[in-house]
Amino acid sequence: MTARRLALPIIALVLSGGFASSGQDCALRSSRATAFIGTWVISMTNPAGATETVRISDQNGTLAATVQSGRFPPIHVTGLLKDDDTLVLTLTRFENGKPIRAVISLTLDGDTMHLAQMLEFSETIKHGSGKKQA
Repeated sequence: MTARRLALPIIALVLSGGFASSGQDCALRSSRATAFIGTWVISMTNPAGATETVRISDQNGTLAATVQSGRFPPIHVTGLLKDDDTLVLTLTRFENGKPIRAVISLTLDGDTMHLAQMLEFSETIKHGSGKKQA
């Protein structure tokens, strides 16, 4: 099964609340995802022409991330999960002023990052790919 196909069930599970918070510290060690660290500019196929900037960083040994759509301010990622070669991000976006959950899966193919994003209440999975910025 390809990483992209594998990521879709993970996205659905996270959106449905399948990963419950246990109240324990579940921070992802940055050493487990070093290949993902950096600033990635992703060209989206849906909506066409849109861009997402994903910034993944090491903060004192723990992975942190933000996601930014176009010229909007970056949104801090509230959840990070690494499953094999897929990094899954959870965050809250705003649509028409209302908060909605978003789940983003990231996979690497050489120097290209592939992104699949699902928004709460949407049946559409948005895709894109891009390169790490120098």
